[in-house]
Amino acid sequence: MRLGLLPPELEGVPSLTISNSLLTLVGGVWLTRSVSGLLLKALLPKMQHRAFMAANAVRIFGYTVAVLLALSFFGLSPVAVLAGGTFGGLVIGLGAQPLLANFFAGLIVLFTRYIEVGDEIRVFSPRLPYDRASSPAYKFFSPDYVYVGYRGRVVDVGLLYSTMVTDEGLELKIPNTVIFDAAIVNYRPRYSSSRIYQVRYEYKVDFDPEMVLGMVKKALADIREVREVVLNEQSDKEYYIIRVKFQVPVEENWSLLKSEILKRLISVHRALRVQLQASPA
Repeated sequence: MRLGLLPPELEGVPSLTISNSLLTLVGGVWLTRSVSGLLLKALLPKMQHRAFMAANAVRIFGYTVAVLLALSFFGLSPVAVLAGGTFGGLVIGLGAQPLLANFFAGLIVLFTRYIEVGDEIRVFSPRLPYDRASSPAYKFFSPDYVYVGYRGRVVDVGLLYSTMVTDEGLELKIPNTVIFDAAIVNYRPRYSSSRIYQVRYEYKVDFDPEMVLGMVKKALADIREVREVVLNEQSDKEYYIIRVKFQVPVEENWSLLKSEILKRLISVHRALRVQLQASPA
């Protein structure tokens, strides 16, 4: 007896076959998620971010096997399923284009290691609106402020989207198509062992530049990471800028060294002010 609840092409299929197929599919997905979750917990302490890649590989394999086994109850061989995938993929792709685009982009990101769990990155993409502060202007004196984009640590690279924790501690979920199309700055580079930063500080034109350069170089003489101390430019009629470049290994905390350099530049400034006030008019 036909109840009219199934498509005509499935009306002749025994209900037991359909039930077994659905149970196999649901059971396969549940088993895959359980196994990948346990595997992730077991490998995470030892393999750290590489454990996520292993878990994702298990999910891809498990979901594929579950679908093929579910279809086999209808008498379809894996070869026939793959052969008919071209036409079926075209039809389904038109209706689920964003979903499939993210899925295949996720596969490419995973296998090419475009980004990996544990990477500290900044994402540049017009598809991720980001508004930088237009003032105060001094925010742009140092290169750590001029990059426009979201920065954070990658915590998961999934099949549809990737997740990063921003510097503010917020979780940002980004579709894989955005990741694949975006430019990425990796703050843990694979091809360089050190990074160069700079500190710029303004001094009034009342202070002799040669004297200021000499005092700054003397104040920073014991910091071996300093590479250059120069008169950079004049910011306006009343001030000129001294620039200090320093180089640190990738694994070291550069912000602590920048803080120390800035403190010494301020000390030089205060000493100059005392000298200026003590000098005869």
